[in-house]
Amino acid sequence: MLKDELEIELDKANKKIEALELVTHVVAPENTLSDMITFENASEDELNQRELKRTYMRKRKLLYFQERLRKGFTYICSECGEEIDAERLILMTKAGICTSCADKF
Repeated sequence: MLKDELEIELDKANKKIEALELVTHVVAPENTLSDMITFENASEDELNQRELKRTYMRKRKLLYFQERLRKGFTYICSECGEEIDAERLILMTKAGICTSCADKF
């Protein structure tokens, strides 16, 4: 199931990147995400650049987890034995327990 979730999320990220690239100007490599976040009156293009960078970072995480699954690594909750969902892993890459078990603590 996690493999399917990752495929769906990766497809969403790719579509979002494709759409954002059509309306966003290229950002120079020296402009980091932290530099862009500090803009107080960000233009639409700057907002698109931020979203594009966030989406690229999300895609990298998805590809990382996808590769680990291909190598046989499993993301099983240490408390209940259920698979940890993709969204939790993306937010917390080293999560060892699922959301349900985490809510109990």
